Amino acid sequence: MHDFYLYAVNSNGKIDGIDSSVNHLGKILDSGYIYTRHTLGMTGAGFNGTEYISLSDYDKRFNNAYTNEPNFSDYTAFSLYSSKAVSIMIAKDLVKAKKLRLIRPIPISNLSLAAFYTSALDISHGLMTDLPDEVQVKGNIKNDTFRGITMPSLNIAVNYDISKVIEIYRKIKELLIKYKYQLSIYDLNSLEEFNCDDDVSRIVKRSL
Repeated sequence: MHDFYLYAVNSNGKIDGIDSSVNHLGKILDSGYIYTRHTLGMTGAGFNGTEYISLSDYDKRFNNAYTNEPNFSDYTAFSLYSSKAVSIMIAKDLVKAKKLRLIRPIPISNLSLAAFYTSALDISHGLMTDLPDEVQVKGNIKNDTFRGITMPSLNIAVNYDISKVIEIYRKIKELLIKYKYQLSIYDLNSLEEFNCDDDVSRIVKRSL
């Protein structure tokens, strides 16, 4: 069992958003918080509304509840978001994560429908999601809950090359130094720690 959730930083659901994800990580490290949409003055759609922050339970990353629906194979928050962005590891014992009622999948292209369901929800039934590994935390998440940073190294290497993975690793390391965080950087899939460029190259080459 793993003792953390993952917060996918500014994930657009595509690996080509990895640089934007790193840039947004810098803003979070600088402020010391992961903010809700409400705090940021945003509206937006989604099951988490404006008051909640969505996280992925790493232990449930392969828990695909929709094996009989081919259009939703591998349909988890981990696959859709964390596998395409840098993620912050959040200590499970330091946040109050709400378990969610699982409903039938709603395509990302139809997020307005998700927003409708959220606003129409009978609160006595609890919050809901169509992602089996998703949990939600109410309010902003402070940096004293941060336990590390993950990189989707293999996905970056496959879509770019190993030099891009090293570039992203160096940028994250620079941000951690700049904002004075003593956090480790890990490969998303193996959870092996990156301590230098050679580690990145060795671990990624082994996975290719």
